[in-house]
Parts: sequence; structure tokens; C-alpha cells
Amino acid sequence: MEDWDTYRLILALHRGKTLRHAAKLLAVNHTTVARRLAQLNRSHGAIIVDSTALGYSLTSAGQSLLHTALQMEALIKEDKSILRAEQIDHCGHITVSIPPAIAQVLLIEELQSFALRNPMVKLSVQCSYQLADIDNSEADVVVRVANEPSEHLVGHRAGTVYVNYYGHEQYLQQPSEHFSWLVSSHDPSHTQWIESSPYPQAPAGIAFDDLMVRHSAANQGLGLLRGACYIAKTLPHLRLVCEQQPQPFSQIWVLTHPKLIDVPRIKCLTSELYQLLSDRKALLQGQGQG
Repeated sequence: MEDWDTYRLILALHRGKTLRHAAKLLAVNHTTVARRLAQLNRSHGAIIVDSTALGYSLTSAGQSLLHTALQMEALIKEDKSILRAEQIDHCGHITVSIPPAIAQVLLIEELQSFALRNPMVKLSVQCSYQLADIDNSEADVVVRVANEPSEHLVGHRAGTVYVNYYGHEQYLQQPSEHFSWLVSSHDPSHTQWIESSPYPQAPAGIAFDDLMVRHSAANQGLGLLRGACYIAKTLPHLRLVCEQQPQPFSQIWVLTHPKLIDVPRIKCLTSELYQLLSDRKALLQGQGQG
């Protein structure tokens, strides 16, 4: 009978395709994965995982083990969800995952207020643009900026992120032939929005992968920016490039797992986050106070 570590190895090799990627999934080094793989093949007296030009591939025997591994993984996730639903009642630990910019600009003080009003709840806030996996217990509540959030999660659309074109007040005073756009290194489609911008002839300049750093760079006069209105409103030197209406960019959702939605503390937190973000409609459109 196989143990769970064996099935985790099967899943990692199936998903990672290479020793290094599998090692990253398992949080071990690649030599450990190679040793475990050799032991796996020896213990079965057959090749379970075969090396190909495209990476590691499961043999027919490996596919049989993979089927069992996927079933076990689903059962483990189910058990974790049930356990969380039982434990997180009127006290306990709640992990919420929020994009850093939304946490910093829109919610940081309110999260502190929630924690003070609910002293029996230990609130942990993960600030990352990586999507936390609720099914794998990485978070209990998530705030996501997406037009199509995960279908199996439950919650509400709490608002819309709007964008507009901004520049430092002094930067905008120079001749337009000197303009360049600050872009995201994660956005290969920036050429499309530049073409429809007020300065389509301006080239893409520095690419910053961090959203807040990109806005800060524009606030320091390093280039033009298509920025989130709610962030730009808080930066003292940014001005609209032209009198253009803000454009909807993406929706904001407050979501949780179906098994957690009726847990009192989860319901309290999701309802409060929803209301807080809904109340910031004007700021999300670049109006009101930052």
C-alpha cells in the first residue's frame, strides 16, 4: 500500500514535468526527487515515470497511481474544508488574501478596525498578487481583481477598478515627443492600450512588475502611466493627461469557499469587506478623497 508521500511525488512529477519543477512543488531539492523516483521505480519492479524529450511522463502503471493520487488529494482537501468550517466559528484564525495595492490603499485601516472589534479572531492578511488556493486551505477569504473569478467560489462583486491616463504635473509640461509610457512587465498587451491612449506615438519605457512601484515612478516624473484611479488619487503629483472619462478595467470580488460561507466569522468578514469596497465606488473611479 502506498503512503501519501508517494502519491504526492506522482502528482508533482505529473504537474511539474521536470525534476526541478517537481522539487519546487514538493519544497525539496531536485536530488531528493531523483532519489525518490528511483526508489519508486525499484519498489514496483516497473517504470512508473519515464523520461522523455518533453520531460517526465507517467507510464500506464503510473497513470493508475495518478488516478488514486488525485482521489486522495480531493479527499484531503475536503477534510481540510470541513475542519476549517468546524473550527472557525466565533473565534479562531482567519486568513484573507488581498492584492497588495487594494490592501494598502483601500482596506488597511479597516482591517485593523475589524481585528480590534473581534479580539477572539486572529486575522492574517496575505498581500500577494498570486492567487491563494482556498481549496488547499491557503486562505479562507480572498479579494480578487478579475472579470471571471473561480466559478466554484461564492461571494459578491464589490466594485470595479477604473483606470485613466496620468503623468507628473511637471512631466506633462515638456514637449510630447519626449514622452514615454511606464508599463507592466506582466502585460504583453500594453501596445494595444498605448495605441488608443492620448499619446499613441509615445513608446513604452521602463517596465515595472509591481503595481505600486509603477505608480510611484509616474509620481516621480519618470513617465506617463495608465494607472488605477484609486491609487493615482492618493499620489500628490499625478495629474490627468487629458479630460477623459475613466475606463473600467476589472471587477473586484470578495469570495470564500461554499463550506465556509455560513460560518459566523467568515460571514462577518466577507460582508464587511464587501460593504467597505462598495462604499469606495467614487474613489475607485478617481473621485472623492484619497
